[in-house]
Amino acid sequence: MDDELGPLVYSYTREEAFEDGALIEVPPGAAAAVGIETLIITAGGRREFVAGDDGGEAGRLQAVLSAVVRAVKASPADEICFVVPAGELPSGQESTGADQLIAIMEPGESG
Repeated sequence: MDDELGPLVYSYTREEAFEDGALIEVPPGAAAAVGIETLIITAGGRREFVAGDDGGEAGRLQAVLSAVVRAVKASPADEICFVVPAGELPSGQESTGADQLIAIMEPGESG
């Protein structure tokens, strides 16, 4: 595809990101519980902030979703950088500087 910027060099769609596991849809019930219709998290975000083998994933996911909602309400921007408080990180995990997340609000591939 050529346009005013030149030929397309590389393309990676949202669908491909779901297929290869780079993007993961948050369970609809968890997203709806905080007032979000659809929410997607990256595999890295899930690994750093939600995953764990201690049975606390649901609570950590809720903490992250609550932080997203607080950040969205505090900012009118479409892209928000926010911090998940260290006390809400997975059990036993110390902050590695990766306690900042970015939320991007968009209509998705189909608008």
